Amino acid sequence: MNKTVSILLAAGKSERFENSVPKPFSFLKGKQIYRYSLDVLMNHPQIDAVYLVIPKNLLIVEKENLKSEPFPKPLHLIAGGQTRFQSVNNALIQLDNSIKNVLIHDTARPIINTKLIDNCLQNLSKNKAISCFIESTDTLVIKDSGGFANSYPERKQVVCIQTPQAFDAKLLVSAYSLALKKGKTDFTDDSSLVHYFNLAPVFLVPGNVQNIKITYPTDILLAELILNGFKS
Repeated sequence: MNKTVSILLAAGKSERFENSVPKPFSFLKGKQIYRYSLDVLMNHPQIDAVYLVIPKNLLIVEKENLKSEPFPKPLHLIAGGQTRFQSVNNALIQLDNSIKNVLIHDTARPIINTKLIDNCLQNLSKNKAISCFIESTDTLVIKDSGGFANSYPERKQVVCIQTPQAFDAKLLVSAYSLALKKGKTDFTDDSSLVHYFNLAPVFLVPGNVQNIKITYPTDILLAELILNGFKS
C-alpha cells in the first residue's frame, strides 16, 4: 500500500517559552497546543496515521489520556529525543515499507489547516521534497563575525520556511541515515537536511501567514487573536 503518514513533533524543550509546562502541552483557548495540529491531521482524508512524538517522561501519561479518544485513524506515540533530529529519526525508524509519503509538522504551529496539507501532498506527485513558505516582509541582512552588516540580500529572493513539509518516505529515511553516517545532524528542519546532502530539489509551495510559530509567551496572545477569526 502507498500510505501517507504524518510525524507530529511535540518533544521540543521549549526553552524560550519560559513556562514550567512544555509548550505543546500548554493551553491555547482552553485546548492543549498540540491538539490543534493533531485534530486537523486526524481529520485529513489523505493522512492514514499520525506518529506523535512527545517527551519520554510524558509518554505513559499521554497514552493514558488519549487511549479513550475515538480517533478515526491510528495514533502512534513515540518518545522524543534530545534534539529535533533525534525526535524525527525516532519516528522514522518505526515506519514500514507500506509508507510512501511522510508529512512532518511542528506542534508549535497550531494554526495548520487542510489547505496547507493539500498544498504539500498534491505536489508530491512530481517532487520528492516539499516545504511551505511565506514571503519575507522585513529587510534582511547577513551579519559578519564582528557584528556588522555584511550584505543585504534582495528580499524577493529570500522567503521564510514553515511546516508542514512533505517528503517521499524512502528519500527522507535515506537523508537521516546519511546524516547519521556523516555526523551532521544540526538541522532546524527537514527540507534543509535534504538540500544539504543534495538528495532532491526542495519544491516550495505557498504557506499561510496565520500559520505562526509559537516561540515566546506573547505569541499565545497573537495565536488567540488569529483563532478568534480563523476559518479552516
